[in-house]
Amino acid sequence: MTTTFLEKPTRLKIFFRAFIGLLILSGIQAEAQQNHYDAVPPEIASVNAPFEMPEFSRPVFPERTFDIRNFGAQEKGTQNTKCTQAIHEAIDAAAASGGGKVLIPEGNWLTGPVHLRSNINLHFEEGAVLFFSEDKEDYLPVVLHRYEGVEAYNYSSLIYAKNVKNVAITGKGILEGQGQHWLEWGTVQPRAEATQVPLSRRKNFGKGAGKEGMRPSFVVFWESEDIFIEGITLRESPMWNIHLIYSNHIVVRDITINSVKSHNGDGIVLDSSSDALLEYNHLSTGDDAIVLKSGFNEEGLKINIPTENVVIRNYYAYDVRTGSGGVVFGSETSGGIRNIYVHDALFEKCDRGIRFKTARGRGNITENIIIRDVQMKNIKYEAINFNTAYTGAGIGPSPLVRNIDIRNVKIDGVPNAIVLNGLPEKWLENIYMENISAVNAKEGIRLARAKSLVMKDIYIESEARAMIADDVYEVKFENVVLKDKTGGKPVLLKGRYSGAIVASDLSEKDIEFEEGADKDILMEHLPSASW
Repeated sequence: MTTTFLEKPTRLKIFFRAFIGLLILSGIQAEAQQNHYDAVPPEIASVNAPFEMPEFSRPVFPERTFDIRNFGAQEKGTQNTKCTQAIHEAIDAAAASGGGKVLIPEGNWLTGPVHLRSNINLHFEEGAVLFFSEDKEDYLPVVLHRYEGVEAYNYSSLIYAKNVKNVAITGKGILEGQGQHWLEWGTVQPRAEATQVPLSRRKNFGKGAGKEGMRPSFVVFWESEDIFIEGITLRESPMWNIHLIYSNHIVVRDITINSVKSHNGDGIVLDSSSDALLEYNHLSTGDDAIVLKSGFNEEGLKINIPTENVVIRNYYAYDVRTGSGGVVFGSETSGGIRNIYVHDALFEKCDRGIRFKTARGRGNITENIIIRDVQMKNIKYEAINFNTAYTGAGIGPSPLVRNIDIRNVKIDGVPNAIVLNGLPEKWLENIYMENISAVNAKEGIRLARAKSLVMKDIYIESEARAMIADDVYEVKFENVVLKDKTGGKPVLLKGRYSGAIVASDLSEKDIEFEEGADKDILMEHLPSASW
């Protein structure tokens, strides 16, 4: 067919418009993938952390598959047929053969708790849905657990693994916790009394002592290593979702959690565990999305196993409820928390963003925390929050939070942008914040009992006063832009112990002094400080 001169530009226009449309569409998709971390690479990228980390790779299992149907499993159907025994027989057969893949095939399956063994890959075929029984008796006998930072015997978690090595949970299946029947029980926490006696004599703590009301976690690994979890979706947890206790060499990637209706429905909990990589996870939780813990009070101090050497990257937290945050440190910190690197995250519609919480009685140190490149949108309480008096006055050894480095954070929509609150006897130490912006904030920066603090390249737009600093010492403000709608001075300095403040970008017309603070606390430079 002959093409006329007039038809050529028409076809070129059509082609050009289609080409531009594809570019725009691909750009939108790429942005969506970047913002929500949907594009998950098949291979695990190298970890580049500011502290020593191991290399991570996919685990290797023998090329053997143990299909639960071959062990008598039947779909749940209308009779709610359970396949607990078939799953356990498949796991036992795989273990006896030296390991392999235990397959949960496409379909709807009902089970009691699943107990994993070494060298097992519990694999969920796409379209597989595993429902967990609503009969509490199925979760007996009791197992050893760490409940809110204290060891106890309790109902089995839905998936439980103790002292295992080289184990995985993989695939595109859905794990339905059906946790609503557990939620009739509140959070039972006679923890302070429990930590004062040995585990065998805790008569008022744990199912094994006859105490009802303690909900199990969804997935628990106890004193295990070489753990790999990928691809699965967890819904309706009884309590915490992925709980890793005294374990090491861990990868959790590309999982989805929805536990917004579960009180204490924390997403991923690293509890006195080490050498972990968490990446490309999508978390909507009824408590902290990702949280690092290390034990409660006397017992945690005695066990003294830290959570350390952890990288958290490329993840999305959405609709995180009950006062909690996108990434949280504490409140159980008695074993210490150190060497944590968080980068490339989006927190949207969360109660808080970055949160440090601990209290008297915990003791020990949270330190060497590096956070980079975080976006926050529509945060309900504080975007960045440090609170070492989390549970009120408290008694016992005071915790220390120090050496925290947070950079490249964008905040849009929050009541309180940055809140730092140390204890009178143990201030926050060596906090560095750079390139942080907050717009649509009701209040800006609130500082109390912090020393050796640097805030550089900070931009705050708030309705109330942009900054209030109470008892701060050796503080440097550099290129700090503060805008509020009060019509008065944007900065209030107060506190009898405030001193040695460098704020070259702020003049006296920007600062109000109150409660014993005076102009002498402002200095041109700090000769003894190393910034």
